[in-house]
Amino acid sequence: MNISRKVNKRLKKLALEPIWRNPFYLSAKSSYRLLFRRPENFYEFSRPLLVISGLQRSGTHLVENLLKNHPRILSYYRELQIGKPNKYYWPDLDGITDPKERFAALIPQNMIKHFLSLNAHENFFFDFSRFRNIFLSIEKKNAEFDQRQTLNNFFTAYFNAYLNCNHSNFHDEYQYIVTTIPGLSIREDSISSFYRDYPDGKIIVSLRDPYLWWNSARKHTKKLKTHGLERYANTLKNVKWASGEYKGRFFAVSFDHLIKDTQSSIRSILRHTGLAIAETSMYPSNFPDYATDNSTFGHKKTKSVLKDKIKRELDIPDEDAAHIKSNIYPLYRQVLENHTINLAEDKRHDDALQPLHAT
Repeated sequence: MNISRKVNKRLKKLALEPIWRNPFYLSAKSSYRLLFRRPENFYEFSRPLLVISGLQRSGTHLVENLLKNHPRILSYYRELQIGKPNKYYWPDLDGITDPKERFAALIPQNMIKHFLSLNAHENFFFDFSRFRNIFLSIEKKNAEFDQRQTLNNFFTAYFNAYLNCNHSNFHDEYQYIVTTIPGLSIREDSISSFYRDYPDGKIIVSLRDPYLWWNSARKHTKKLKTHGLERYANTLKNVKWASGEYKGRFFAVSFDHLIKDTQSSIRSILRHTGLAIAETSMYPSNFPDYATDNSTFGHKKTKSVLKDKIKRELDIPDEDAAHIKSNIYPLYRQVLENHTINLAEDKRHDDALQPLHAT
């Protein structure tokens, strides 16, 4: 990293520090949005979560963008980062008695950074003041603390805080709120904590060929060292465990087969989640740039799934390739053949379980 990048990074950190200490500062930043007429009433949400998880660069956002078009799904904007100390943890609010402190603890880390840049959110106007006020008004009724109810209040406040959203479209036919929590699949305790709050919720883990995943992940995140492969191995172990422990509520999908045959893979996901087949879920979202698959690099506005993601040349160190071959790939193959729903149900492709790389 050169000197100018170091300076810019430090200045950005200094600019954000007061925001982290006092998240309610954002209320002032959103005040001009009050020009919109706000509905006096709001729709209360108590829907279960449908969480898309997996490691970064493994296709989580593509799965979410395919599902978010479904008419029975309400989509949470961006990743859900409400855990502490980082997004790999599910939140634990037990012991926090003050509703204001609960609100501060639940403010997503990425929301703070995003809403500092108002121009980046020009399509949907979000009123942070309304978000806060709605949450506090209904959370005060949660006298005997129930974390599921607190999370319901959080999503109620969040979705009703979009000012130019047609709130009359909120209806009782929504079956899930869909969101991505990429790191959730790494930690066994986070998975268990999620099902403690959402016994009716579901988790879908996107698995990518370890060679292709490491080839992409190490380039995308420069600081990702060998602990990245450890995270991948932990994800595979958790998929084996959770698929049995939470049978019918925890699923894995093959990202590579999702790319090869998008329609059959999405149909498998919809069947396992109890959602009706919808053609709108067969293609990526047509929302603006921020709602498209972030793995498409220079092709963010495409309306189709890019199949070249599984054809990119490998460029990984020999040592890493040897480690994957001996320690990770056998487990990946086992999980792929026994725990991925889109491959288990699609027997038409004889090459479905063939390696996607030269071993």
